[in-house]
Amino acid sequence: MKKRILLINSNQFKQPWPVIPFGLCHIASVSEKAGHVVEVLDLCFSKNPEKDISKTIKNFRPDIVGVSIRNIDNGAGYNTYFLLEDVKKEVIEPLKKYFQGPIVIGGPAVSINPVEILQYLGLNFAIRGDGELSFLQFVERYLKNDDRKVAQIKGLVIFKNGKVIVDNPPWRIENLDDIPIVDPSRYIDLKEYRKYNSPLQIQTKRGCPLSCIYCTYNKIEGKCYRFKSPKRVVDEIEYLVKKTGINHVEFTDSTFNVPLYHAKAILKEILSRKLNLRLRTMGLNPGSVDEELIELMQKTGFMDVDLGAESGSNTTLKSLRKNFGKKEVLKAGQLLRKYKIPTTWYLLLGAPQESIFTLKETFDTITKAASNWDLINIGIGIRVYNNAPVAKLVKKRKGNFLYPVNFEPEDIGLQEIKVYTKWMSFHYDNFFMYDEDEKTPLIVLKIGTGLLRIFAPNQPIWRLFILLRKIQRYTGITWIKKAIFWRKHKSTLDRLQKIIKESQHRAGSLYGVAS
Repeated sequence: MKKRILLINSNQFKQPWPVIPFGLCHIASVSEKAGHVVEVLDLCFSKNPEKDISKTIKNFRPDIVGVSIRNIDNGAGYNTYFLLEDVKKEVIEPLKKYFQGPIVIGGPAVSINPVEILQYLGLNFAIRGDGELSFLQFVERYLKNDDRKVAQIKGLVIFKNGKVIVDNPPWRIENLDDIPIVDPSRYIDLKEYRKYNSPLQIQTKRGCPLSCIYCTYNKIEGKCYRFKSPKRVVDEIEYLVKKTGINHVEFTDSTFNVPLYHAKAILKEILSRKLNLRLRTMGLNPGSVDEELIELMQKTGFMDVDLGAESGSNTTLKSLRKNFGKKEVLKAGQLLRKYKIPTTWYLLLGAPQESIFTLKETFDTITKAASNWDLINIGIGIRVYNNAPVAKLVKKRKGNFLYPVNFEPEDIGLQEIKVYTKWMSFHYDNFFMYDEDEKTPLIVLKIGTGLLRIFAPNQPIWRLFILLRKIQRYTGITWIKKAIFWRKHKSTLDRLQKIIKESQHRAGSLYGVAS
């Protein structure tokens, strides 16, 4: 029986740019192909979500509503911003006001904390993991009042009257080539996204077998890789570029280049078709980089990459359970500089074995590996998420980590890490403090994107940040900020510098004895 399905994109977080809700469009496409009538309400740029929700409910009259929730918070381990509060106030409460039928939530955030989010939002139904087929089954079984079959749906969680009624393991679609290619412009208006140069998002696989201490990817997508074939990946790119007119494409895998052979096969397929693309990836792993890969990336049109270095200290990298060390970080940097691919270096400070010495080593390593025009994006502290390995090291649990909990290393406090790192940022124009610098006004992003299109179309937008910092240095603004900061945090900086100097003096004495 044909049903009317309303799907809502609740995400209004726009850093580093507004994200096209591809996952929701996949749900829409699968539901539509099954014969249902589907409408997508995208609230990303909504100035009045309640008004838009009320109007859509009244005009469309849905039988069921699905809500996608992308983020629990902004992911920062310091000065964390709890985004779910906005979702509850701006989306869920108005929705419950105007719609009395079944509401189902899904998305990455829900896969981490399904029960806690249902309880927080006052809802009954959630789907975690791959949602395409689970949501479709829920629509067809629930609206037939078939409670027995509803309870059997993979990935479904039901929470009622303060109790978990159903908690099924997630659905993992084995053959990703079977998922239909989706044109997002069929369901949402891409005009606003294009103003910010938001890329098309392509997954080449789902799942991740790595065991990074802070990560939840294998909780969301599973611990085993499920691949799309290289041909299917490039077919998808070609189709989307043709349909949308956008040739800016981002690979959104947790780690694009692991395994290495799969990434290379995709790039070779792109080369064979001679496509004119502007590519980027959010997940380049230093542990799986060689010259052939970086050369292929340059030839296929990579405009920039995000490199998940996390640290420049072997001690810290080992405590983060990374599959690489400092040697691989330096090698990746050398190759990316050689082939002139702009790089955002992601650092995560505050690992279990972090200390003032590992911090200094990290900054020494990364400033050596990165170019002066690479962005060094620094996160302070590890935000502890439910079922991430680091959660086992935290003694005080708080609602299965739905609300922000930040890991505190034993040898140095997060506040000390923040002060020392901020001080270092006055010496390097490409240091980006995620917890404070991410708050770029949307109008600035729009103006910056427009300027780049005119004067430097092949440059990533984040290079404007480095340019502004260099202007501040030349005009003396940086010196003033540095002096004010030193005066405010002199005691902390003096103490940390003293620890470093005493350690260097002891090391020098030992070396002298040995020689």
